[in-house]
Amino acid sequence: MNKIIITLIFLVSSLFANSIKPTLIFYCGITMIKPIKEMAKIIEDKYNCKIKISQGSSKDLYNALKYSKKGDLYLPGSDSYIKNNLKDGYIIKSVEIGYNKAAIFVRKDISKEIKGLEDFINNKYSTILCDSKSGSIGRETKKILSSFKNEEFYYKAYDNSVEIETDSRNLNKALVEKRADLTINWRATFFWKENNSYLNIIEIDEKYAKKKKLELSLLSFSKNKEIAAAFLDLAESKKGQEIMKKYGFL
Repeated sequence: MNKIIITLIFLVSSLFANSIKPTLIFYCGITMIKPIKEMAKIIEDKYNCKIKISQGSSKDLYNALKYSKKGDLYLPGSDSYIKNNLKDGYIIKSVEIGYNKAAIFVRKDISKEIKGLEDFINNKYSTILCDSKSGSIGRETKKILSSFKNEEFYYKAYDNSVEIETDSRNLNKALVEKRADLTINWRATFFWKENNSYLNIIEIDEKYAKKKKLELSLLSFSKNKEIAAAFLDLAESKKGQEIMKKYGFL
């Protein structure tokens, strides 16, 4: 009888252990969330795993993984977050998966009025910008406005803003809800169906708005390095590139 009970306990515990899927934590900048969710589904199906996506501003995400020392993958809105944090030793491998570029976003009903970056100090328009110390688009906005004229122009533009936001999603939301007229945001977000019915984009000269490399990184404390590495392989493959293009990435 004891042998039967022991065997049953062993079988039940084995089945329970096998039913627990490996779980990966993916720190992903808001702008890239749509293509990453599509790729995550492919990896989940192939490796019988679960991928939990933590989304937010690039800086906040890095601070979260640095503090917790948990997680598997990190994708910020700009490769500068990779370069500037390599010294910490948490990033052990990175692959390029595409580019993003900033553009002027404007409500469709007034898009014909907007001339360009100079309108960010025009009191006629309500503008909203991202905090330069928060999201990657905030850092990029500061570079664009400062290089367009000078640092004084950048401060004037921020003083003229009706709101300062922390990430790309809230910038577009303010325009869709007509709380503001124009902003600077990552151009890929224009292609999202919840945005392109309400907004238009005006391209910014590459002299001021350079292409920003997107790098997906494997974290040193990953407990699922094999699956995380497979995600890197998918993201830089032809299939992964097609998914990125579908969502407006260069």
